[in-house]
Amino acid sequence: MQADALRKLAEAGRFEELAHALAQVFPRGLVGERDALVTFLVNRVGLSHADAVRVADALEAAGHAHHLPGERPRWIFTSKPVSLRALMRMLDQEYGEFVGEGDEDPREEALRFIGSRLGVDREVAEEILEGLAAAGYAEVAYHVESERDRYLFKFPEIFAMTYRV
Repeated sequence: MQADALRKLAEAGRFEELAHALAQVFPRGLVGERDALVTFLVNRVGLSHADAVRVADALEAAGHAHHLPGERPRWIFTSKPVSLRALMRMLDQEYGEFVGEGDEDPREEALRFIGSRLGVDREVAEEILEGLAAAGYAEVAYHVESERDRYLFKFPEIFAMTYRV
């Protein structure tokens, strides 16, 4: 998507559409620390610094933009609002019980869990899973207890401190 189109969405306050466009531009997230989103909006989209801060804050407050701190920090964007804090709790407390004994594809299983627990469609679940994987929060690994590969989710201490979980 062209910078002009992104700027028009941002200036019009059409944050859901902007988040959807950003998810398409950055399917694995916008790599960088917390200031990366504002920097992108200023340098690539052409917003003033004040407007970029306002737009970044609005995207985050609405649940469309989420900064994942850690070793591979990045912003992920979701076309529907989600709470990463709630997702982290669900993954920690419920995912193990959700995972079946069968041989379902680990990716499909994770997408089904994210979609059902957050009430989002497959596209949004994919946006979330791709971002978590790119940030190093999710990976497919062999799970001894279930004797098969499945997604393992790990949220670093910095995530808990950042989101006050």
